[in-house]
Amino acid sequence: MAYGWLDDDAFCATHVRGLTPQEALARLGIEVFDGDDEEGEIDEGLIRAYQVEGGTILGEENGFAGTLDEVLIPLSAGTVVASVFVNTNRHSDFNHFADGRKVLSFDPLFPDDRDDQTAFLTDRVELGLVHGNSEGGLVAARKLAERITGVRSGLSTPVVVAHGFYED
Repeated sequence: MAYGWLDDDAFCATHVRGLTPQEALARLGIEVFDGDDEEGEIDEGLIRAYQVEGGTILGEENGFAGTLDEVLIPLSAGTVVASVFVNTNRHSDFNHFADGRKVLSFDPLFPDDRDDQTAFLTDRVELGLVHGNSEGGLVAARKLAERITGVRSGLSTPVVVAHGFYED
């Protein structure tokens, strides 16, 4: 897997099956840079959309929008999405939505011993992501996102750069 484009300390990667970067961003009403905008002038809220095998990956450096129901519900309409998030304090989330419904949500760095979710349990056990077993961590969470969505990383250059993944 090629994830060099993600910041290892704080990122959110949202895998979206079967949509182009433009389609994924349009579902969220996001402003796409048209070439006249200067990407370097924006400090926060920058989203990079990557066309990859199976769909699109939306990447945020130090962002969290891909963890929000308000983003994942419309993004998953008629398809599936999975997001992996971590911040600088090592708080992390994994979220999987299918056709507007939450299927699975857990912390990949600190799986709960009381985790009774059965979705993708075989994969999560194999990857070390259940019942207090965090040996798989973020790498395993990324693998799980790929397995669930069929969206595989591979590009290192974004196809589309946009601002405003989620705004109040």
